[in-house]
Amino acid sequence: MHPTIDLNWFEIPVYTAMIMLGAPAGLLAAYLFLRTRSRRASALPVFLDAAVIVFAVGWIGARAYHVAAHWDYYTARLDEIAQPGLGGLAMRGALILALVALVIYAAARRISFWYFADAAAIGLALGQAIGWVGALAQGANYGVVSDSQIAVDLPDLYGLVQPRFPLQYFEIALFVLLFIGLVIVAFQSPRAGTLFIAYLLAASAANLALGFQRGDDTVYVGALRIDQVVDAGFVVLAALLGLWQWATVRRAAHEGNVG
Repeated sequence: MHPTIDLNWFEIPVYTAMIMLGAPAGLLAAYLFLRTRSRRASALPVFLDAAVIVFAVGWIGARAYHVAAHWDYYTARLDEIAQPGLGGLAMRGALILALVALVIYAAARRISFWYFADAAAIGLALGQAIGWVGALAQGANYGVVSDSQIAVDLPDLYGLVQPRFPLQYFEIALFVLLFIGLVIVAFQSPRAGTLFIAYLLAASAANLALGFQRGDDTVYVGALRIDQVVDAGFVVLAALLGLWQWATVRRAAHEGNVG
């Protein structure tokens, strides 16, 4: 039985409650940051339109990715596909589709994508930290059974309690620290895009490593989980974006010296 919050007239799963809390918390953090960077991007109608598009497209991507990655489970429980409250919104799927939508939206509005991307990085770090608390309560995204000294008695998605690698605790700590780090860097007024690149690199590299400690079922590509393959792709993308940004800065500095 998964934990729920009793609101008198109905009950809501803790997992769903944390997702519902993490989304507006991340949105508020993103908006507050954006107000310090771009008047046009932070104009309320522009920001709200972007938020609606990102959440709608991201939700579709998150659910589709999760179901695809756990298809063996859902083939026997087709009725649960339309019940994400039971667990099952994959951040990677949301990120992929939401970024595509954000690029298109920013181009249509003629606003730099990097303003939105940096704001999203801060919002995502906070939202994911809260979301992983829900995963811990739900038993979702659980760790492998382990006999190590740091193992903790934790349930899996089916309620089976065993000594496990405390994956959810590590993920919560990861995104809390990442959120704090991004906020600190933001106060230094870095070049647009820096926060997003840092978020993508740090989160993806950490999750690539932590993926070896995940115990939930998924699709494998060789020895790697599909999540890890996507994370590796994100690491490469972040590295390329970082090199591109570094080269752009050097070229601008060179042209300035020549001029």
